Amino acid sequence: MKRDLIPNMITLFRILLTPLFLYFLLSDGQYYMLFALIVFIVASVSDGVDGYIARKYGSVSEFGKFVDPLADKILIISSFIALIFLDIIPLWMVIIVVFRDATVTAIRMIMIKRGNSIVTANIAKAKTVFQIVFIYVVVSFKMLLQLPFMKFLYPTINFLESNNFYWILMLITTIFTLYTGILYLLDNKSIFKKID
Repeated sequence: MKRDLIPNMITLFRILLTPLFLYFLLSDGQYYMLFALIVFIVASVSDGVDGYIARKYGSVSEFGKFVDPLADKILIISSFIALIFLDIIPLWMVIIVVFRDATVTAIRMIMIKRGNSIVTANIAKAKTVFQIVFIYVVVSFKMLLQLPFMKFLYPTINFLESNNFYWILMLITTIFTLYTGILYLLDNKSIFKKID
């Protein structure tokens, strides 16, 4: 058994969890938001687990380097698109996020094929955390509104929702995502200049 098999399997498992999360998120059933939150927690936690295992046992692979961030993007972007259909966030914000991630991914693929090493700043990881936290907040609030024993929180959540809380939070996330994309281009400009 190859050393990189376990972390790569965990990464692929995260991709497979995405449609299950979307099913619970978009379906109208009692406690479905709770199920959606549980699946999302498992999926997002697995992101740290596969990386930890790969580093600890020296099983970092080129496949893992490529698929791991791709799995994150599949989970997060699919979630954002679902939130558009739920009329929680606007389309234009998601377009910016998708454009940034698609551009960076395309550049990374081109650079890897040409044998160039790409600089990935820690702030890019913070961007992913920002996006995941936003999804956590939305799904958690929607989940709480489905729980009868949490009625004491309904007024607060309804107040936040009626005052564009999600919109403001997503705007901050979108701006930060765009900012990290710009930093990515600036950090790697010396590499881009070498391209014929």
